[in-house]
Amino acid sequence: MTRMHLQRFAVIVMLLASVACGGGNGDDDDNNPVGPIGTGQGSDPQITNNTDDFQWQLSNASGFSTNGGYTWRNTGTRARVTNSSNFSSGTGTLTVRDSGGRIVFSGNLSTNGTFTTDSGPTGDWRIELAPSGVSGTLSFRVQKD
Repeated sequence: MTRMHLQRFAVIVMLLASVACGGGNGDDDDNNPVGPIGTGQGSDPQITNNTDDFQWQLSNASGFSTNGGYTWRNTGTRARVTNSSNFSSGTGTLTVRDSGGRIVFSGNLSTNGTFTTDSGPTGDWRIELAPSGVSGTLSFRVQKD
């Protein structure tokens, strides 16, 4: 092979490797900066994922559905969940898991208020969002308690 053929071959191999390793199909939502892929219509969600403070809001949703979640760093042993969603149709749940994978909170997205999770070990917690056919605004916050 000539030098030019080797260079072209190397570029093709690198391209194929990058697609195979990082191209993804959206199934691994931890690598998706905006989280799980949803269906339906709405503005882009506003997401803030900082240590000890996670916020998620989607305005003007219409028939929005998704099922996935986010890794969130909690340096405490409990969290405070504040739900201020306002939607006219659809259903959904919000689930919080501690760093061991145990469910420490599960609530209906249509029930507003402030709730405290059960205790769990510090570390990478998981926030799972599962709305189905929601029209309106989805808005919640999870903070270290």
